[in-house]
Amino acid sequence: MQDIAAAHIVRIHINRVAIDSPNPTTGEALYALAEIQKREKLYREVAGDEEDERIPPDETPVHLKRDQHFYSQKVFDILVNGDEHEIDTNKITYARVVDLYLGQGGQPSNEYLVKYSHGPVENPSGTLAPGQKVKVKDGMRFRVAGTGES
Repeated sequence: MQDIAAAHIVRIHINRVAIDSPNPTTGEALYALAEIQKREKLYREVAGDEEDERIPPDETPVHLKRDQHFYSQKVFDILVNGDEHEIDTNKITYARVVDLYLGQGGQPSNEYLVKYSHGPVENPSGTLAPGQKVKVKDGMRFRVAGTGES
């Protein structure tokens, strides 16, 4: 904490609002400074084709540069075959659901049947086919099963 106490102030932007912050700081301090809600995550914009950096809401030091941009994004808790996953997009593709299933030790197959339930009003339940995506909400459930070879 001694480093943070000796920090200098730098202007950054969170959700398009200019904010003065100590530098270095912590993720926890940035969440508090910008009043980021519990169901949101904070990201630092990264130039180029790289993924934006997720800032954890903890004591991990965060080194800032003048006029850096950050943004918050809502996260959704979904279930894939009973296992919880946190995603930060409001839509999910067939491929992403299958990847989550395989990442939790699901059985590889040539084809998968993906069913969903407890979805939003736009798509409360149904079957997700390859190439399709559906809108998600907290608590949405996905069931993935390998269909074997075609």
